[in-house]
Amino acid sequence: MNQTINVSGLKPEQIEEIQAIIEAFQAKNKLENLQKSQTKIGKGAIDYLTEKPIKVDSFLTREQIYES
Repeated sequence: MNQTINVSGLKPEQIEEIQAIIEAFQAKNKLENLQKSQTKIGKGAIDYLTEKPIKVDSFLTREQIYES
Protein backbone atom coordinates (compact mmCIF):
# COMPACT_ATOMS: atom_id res chain seq x y z
CA MET A 1 0.00 0.00 0.00
CA ASN A 2 1.51 3.30 -1.07
CA GLN A 3 0.56 6.51 0.61
CA THR A 4 1.61 10.06 -0.06
CA ILE A 5 2.96 12.24 2.70
CA ASN A 6 2.83 16.00 2.24
CA VAL A 7 6.22 17.32 3.33
CA SER A 8 5.81 20.87 2.09
CA GLY A 9 6.85 23.36 4.70
CA LEU A 10 9.13 20.93 6.52
CA LYS A 11 12.82 21.47 7.00
CA PRO A 12 15.20 19.16 5.11
CA GLU A 13 16.22 17.55 8.42
CA GLN A 14 12.61 16.73 9.21
CA ILE A 15 12.11 15.19 5.77
CA GLU A 16 15.24 13.07 6.27
CA GLU A 17 13.90 11.89 9.64
CA ILE A 18 10.59 10.88 8.06
CA GLN A 19 12.43 9.01 5.31
CA ALA A 20 14.54 7.19 7.89
CA ILE A 21 11.44 6.20 9.85
CA ILE A 22 9.74 4.89 6.70
CA GLU A 23 12.84 2.88 5.74
CA ALA A 24 13.03 1.42 9.24
CA PHE A 25 9.39 0.29 9.08
CA GLN A 26 9.92 -1.21 5.63
CA ALA A 27 12.96 -3.15 6.86
CA LYS A 28 11.03 -4.34 9.92
CA ASN A 29 8.12 -5.51 7.76
CA LYS A 30 10.46 -7.39 5.39
CA LEU A 31 12.15 -9.10 8.34
CA GLU A 32 8.82 -10.10 9.88
CA ASN A 33 7.57 -11.47 6.55
CA LEU A 34 10.78 -13.45 6.10
CA GLN A 35 10.53 -14.87 9.61
CA LYS A 36 6.88 -15.84 9.06
CA SER A 37 7.66 -17.63 5.81
CA GLN A 38 10.59 -19.50 7.35
CA THR A 39 8.49 -20.50 10.34
CA LYS A 40 5.72 -21.86 8.11
CA ILE A 41 8.16 -23.93 6.07
CA GLY A 42 10.13 -25.35 8.98
CA LYS A 43 7.23 -25.85 11.32
CA GLY A 44 5.10 -27.51 8.69
CA ALA A 45 7.73 -30.12 7.86
CA ILE A 46 8.43 -30.91 11.50
CA ASP A 47 4.72 -31.07 12.36
CA TYR A 48 4.04 -33.37 9.43
CA LEU A 49 6.77 -35.80 10.42
CA THR A 50 5.87 -35.85 14.11
CA GLU A 51 2.12 -36.10 13.59
CA LYS A 52 2.32 -38.71 10.83
CA PRO A 53 5.44 -40.78 11.51
CA ILE A 54 6.58 -43.28 8.91
CA LYS A 55 6.43 -46.87 10.15
CA VAL A 56 9.38 -49.02 9.14
CA ASP A 57 9.38 -52.81 9.44
CA SER A 58 12.96 -53.28 8.32
CA PHE A 59 15.64 -51.47 6.40
CA LEU A 60 16.39 -52.30 2.78
CA THR A 61 19.87 -53.23 1.73
CA ARG A 62 21.56 -51.44 -1.16
CA GLU A 63 20.96 -54.48 -3.38
CA GLN A 64 17.24 -54.55 -2.58
CA ILE A 65 16.91 -50.85 -3.40
CA TYR A 66 18.57 -51.19 -6.79
CA GLU A 67 16.75 -54.43 -7.67
CA SER A 68 13.31 -52.84 -7.21
